Amino acid sequence: MLNRCVITVKAKQPFFDWLKTLPETAGMTLDELNEDGIAYLLPELEDDDDLETILPQCFDLIFEEELIGWRTDEKTWPAVRDLATFQSWFDVQIRSIVIDLVDAPLKDDEG
Repeated sequence: MLNRCVITVKAKQPFFDWLKTLPETAGMTLDELNEDGIAYLLPELEDDDDLETILPQCFDLIFEEELIGWRTDEKTWPAVRDLATFQSWFDVQIRSIVIDLVDAPLKDDEG
């Protein structure tokens, strides 16, 4: 078991509407977009932590990751990227237990 929790993010219609303005997404559906996604590892939850306490601490980083996956030019991003916008653009789920079933060290792209 890892000392992390996991947040998963699925796009809602407002994010998809923004995405449809990009030429490389022509013909894509919201279901296709949500077939796979990013899982974000966060610090282990404390006893009283839940999504309402964790999300304000990390939504901005997650929002940026979701946008940068499609457009690196921040000028093309939505001007308002607050918590309310994030919650209207994404469905978020948290999992408090992360179990690593691989018998090998964890690696990241930077090391």
